[in-house]
Amino acid sequence: MFENRIHMVFVLSYADALAKTTAELVYISLVNGEHERWARAALDRGLHVIVDKPAFLGRAPAEELLELAARKGVCLAEATVFAYHPQIAALKQAFVDAGAPPTRIGALFSFPAMNPENFRYRSGLGGGALWDTGPYLTATGRIFFGEEPTSVNCTVLARGGADNVEIAYSASATFAGGRGLVGQFGFDTAYVNRLEILGPRLAAEADRVFTTPPDLANTLLLARQGGSSTAEIPPADAFRIFFDHVVRSIEAQNWNQLGAELLSDARTLERYRVAAGVT
Repeated sequence: MFENRIHMVFVLSYADALAKTTAELVYISLVNGEHERWARAALDRGLHVIVDKPAFLGRAPAEELLELAARKGVCLAEATVFAYHPQIAALKQAFVDAGAPPTRIGALFSFPAMNPENFRYRSGLGGGALWDTGPYLTATGRIFFGEEPTSVNCTVLARGGADNVEIAYSASATFAGGRGLVGQFGFDTAYVNRLEILGPRLAAEADRVFTTPPDLANTLLLARQGGSSTAEIPPADAFRIFFDHVVRSIEAQNWNQLGAELLSDARTLERYRVAAGVT
């Protein structure tokens, strides 16, 4: 179905690009506030669509555009690509090997302030720390606990920028069976990008987990009652792995899971935003 070829066309606008393209799959990576408009335009043309995270600004547009994709018979997926890095599968397998699933998760993803003109400081463009980093928070619970939380809490810690958007927040969630997730996210601190996962028989830690450079060989820290060890993860390009997965799903005409993950994360992120009072 998909051929490995490069076909360059010079265009004057996104609308012109969609009108002239011979591609079957479109990747939309614009400011957050433009995702819905151009995903809809691409879906209307009957094209498969991948949207950078957050796919859409709310649960309602996610539901609407997934319904449109279903009517058109095409795939709609969200590019939360960290989930496809081999280190995530390795972390999950480590708990399988330990014989007990994880019960607690701690997530940290925060970085220094950006240029004041960055779209992340503009509410009309889908700015704010919850839109920008919330998809990492929601996907982490889904990936390691396999379901949506039973309850969520979220507190804005700081605001800034021209539109006084939230630039830092603390979040927590509970899951069935006494499981829990806590996180600190934002763009007003020194850089940190780390995931800690705890279970009855294993404690695991991974650095640079949410945005792992494709040339980085990462190291997982694994602590058990009998001692500690490490697991070396070779360099991997999470974007390429994700795109390959989407293409294979399209070729097999089996992309329902991609849509289900997009919608699940949209629902959960909306719950965090409601709890934080930023809807």
